[in-house]
Amino acid sequence: MSDNISTKEAVTCAIRHIGTGIYSSGKIRIYLIQKGYSEAVASSAVKHLIDTGYIDDMRASRKVLAARSGRKQESKHYIYSRLLEAGISSDCADEVVSGLDSDINTCKSLYEATYGSAPEVASDREDEFIKLAVKRGYGLEAARTAFRLYLEQ
Repeated sequence: MSDNISTKEAVTCAIRHIGTGIYSSGKIRIYLIQKGYSEAVASSAVKHLIDTGYIDDMRASRKVLAARSGRKQESKHYIYSRLLEAGISSDCADEVVSGLDSDINTCKSLYEATYGSAPEVASDREDEFIKLAVKRGYGLEAARTAFRLYLEQ
């Protein structure tokens, strides 16, 4: 079977899988390989789907970002890792992360979403706040600066 026919079949297979969902180029390439298509055919099919607008890593990255906001907010480093795990190209992930707010501001947003407005007793709970921020990938300096800003509101 020629690569051209295989690519057309792979494109059809991918379109059936995608349906109305939002998938990254990496996830669709892996899906096609798992379905038995060669790496070359899968890559060619994904390129075709990107060129025709059926797959859009920027749209897929927005889906990842929407799931990691509010109480689930994470540092730029963690978000970047999540984007790559979701099959988003590194170029797209770089572009998305460069457009994000600073870690200090997003960490402050995490505190606000988790604890509400700065309560009077919050200064006694700094360790609890910092621990949460570190679990989400923020550095100690950013977490402490965000905590100070949080208290100043």
